[in-house]
Parts: sequence; structure tokens; C-alpha cells
Amino acid sequence: MNQLTRFGLAGALCALSATVTGAPVNQDFELGLAGWAVLGNVGTTGPTQVVTWDPPKKSVFPYQYLMARLVSNDGQDHGGSTGNYDPPSNAAALDAFFGLPTGTLATSYQAFNGSGITQTFSGSNGEVVQQRWNFFSTDTTDRQSVSNDTAFAVISGPGISNPVLIPLMDSLGAGPSATSGWSSFVYTLPADGLYTIGFGVVNGEGNYYYDAELFLDDFRGVPEPGSLALVGLALAGLGSLRRTKCGRV
Repeated sequence: MNQLTRFGLAGALCALSATVTGAPVNQDFELGLAGWAVLGNVGTTGPTQVVTWDPPKKSVFPYQYLMARLVSNDGQDHGGSTGNYDPPSNAAALDAFFGLPTGTLATSYQAFNGSGITQTFSGSNGEVVQQRWNFFSTDTTDRQSVSNDTAFAVISGPGISNPVLIPLMDSLGAGPSATSGWSSFVYTLPADGLYTIGFGVVNGEGNYYYDAELFLDDFRGVPEPGSLALVGLALAGLGSLRRTKCGRV
């Protein structure tokens, strides 16, 4: 292997390694919910379908084997078996869970109930934290019955004066019985220290009959096309190096 090839191989491997690092642990949820705190209706799943008001069902696939699934109904029954069609709100509990002042989610998103997930991690100034997300609205196309369910992120830590509430998508933005598709949350940390990052989804305006769903995954767990090219270059370089060594024996 000549010097140019060695430099190319080293650069490819370094670039590849840069795409698979991250401060929070288990962002791809291949270890279930390990490392994450949860509140409400939160779990992990493989490929699945979301039942929306208007058919057909919407399919969603993880980037590897598992992804996190957050449902805005907080796991409450909604009267299906108990007859209680007026479950209590957990908006205040969600505020506390995310470290937000009481009333923040109710004021910002008319939140009635919902689910959330958080993790505290050590970060560095300038580090970029990323998380892949996919929002599903299950509402009817009857605009008079639609509640504006919302998915959001929350981050707090050094260099941030107050927890930052960042909207990701809502039912009006995605459309009735629709999905946003996979998108990326990206945040650059302003200082060194301990941060808490969280994601949530809530039912809006007291309407808990149509539940939004939020899926989380780490796109860096599976190489994207650019990374696949780097992998190919690295493997080709390693193969060339092995052939050279074998030829010298």
C-alpha cells in the first residue's frame, strides 16, 4: 500500500468513527430503554404500524432492530374498559419530569397528557448532539375534531439559562393521519458539563381520543450512503494491505 492510500484509509476510518460517537448513551435503543428515564406510555419496538383515523395504517421501521416509541395518551385507559372517559391530566408531572416551570407545557402546547423520556450526560463545548425522530398524527380529517398534539425536545445544562423547549412537529404541521417522516434533532452544546436532554409528545386541547406517537432512533447506528462509501474505502484499503503483506511472505 502506498503512502497516499494509507492516508486515504486513515482519513476514512477517522471520518467513520466521527459519525458513530455521541455523548448520550443508547441513542439507538438497541439496549431497550437502558440509560433513559421515562414517564408515561414509553417503550421500544421493532418494525411496527401506527393505526390512524384514516386508513391505511402507517408503517415505521427502526434503523437497526429497535427504536423508542412514545404515545401521547400516557398509558391511561381512556374508558375502553373502565368507563372513565375523563382521565386526569399529567401535564404538571411532565413539566416536573423535564425540569420545566409548572404550566409550561399547558401554556405552550395546550398539553393535557403525554409521555416523555430523558437522559443526563456529560458533554463538551461545541459538541453536536443529534437524535433521529419521527412524528405520527392519528387525528381525523374532520378539522373541527382535531386536537393539535405536539412533539418536542427539552435540553438543559451549563451555558443554558433555563431549560430550552424546542418544538419538533405537531398534528397541524404533519397533517391528519400522517407522519413527518424521519428527521434529525441537532443541538450544539455551549459549554462543558452535565446536560439533560429529553423528548416528549402530548395531547393538546384536552382531546385524548386521538393519540400522537413519537419514535426515536439514532441514524448513526446504520451507516448512511456517505458512511457506506467510507466503509467500502476502508475495507478495500485493508484488503490491499493484506494482499501486499501476503505477497511479501
